[in-house]
Amino acid sequence: MPKMAINFYNRIRQGEKPTVYCLIHTDMGYRAYAEKELSQIFEVGGIYFDGINKFDASWKFGQGLGLLDKQGRVLSFGNFERTIQPRKRDVLNSYSSKQLQHLTVTLDNQDRYFSRMLPNEPWLTKTIDFYAGFEADPFREHIRVIGGRITQISMGPKMIVEGDER
Repeated sequence: MPKMAINFYNRIRQGEKPTVYCLIHTDMGYRAYAEKELSQIFEVGGIYFDGINKFDASWKFGQGLGLLDKQGRVLSFGNFERTIQPRKRDVLNSYSSKQLQHLTVTLDNQDRYFSRMLPNEPWLTKTIDFYAGFEADPFREHIRVIGGRITQISMGPKMIVEGDER
């Protein structure tokens, strides 16, 4: 069971619905995608060392999440399930093993955005994590629902990213 902040818990009890998004960590940095535009989540963004921001004592490398991209491109998330009972008859071994899940997210690629990006920034074997949180809350209060490694990408007008839980 993931730990949750009291603010998150209170909002859920009041009937509010959190925003679900995926966070893909590539060699270039983090990319966040949700079903709608992420207006408040990651508002600060990352620090880019492109000659404007100097890498000296005024900025610490790794400060913040360093998002490269945040868009509302998710068409659908796959289904996730968790088992709460052992799948084996051997009780001791069943509690030490867990069932690995398969992750799927379908992204909008009508404008060929990902078709142009992926040859320069490969996603295979990179990490993908699904989070739930409220936009006004800081990232540290968001809950990591599930995560894994990207194992397959199907390209077309819809890009299907598949992964396996790690």
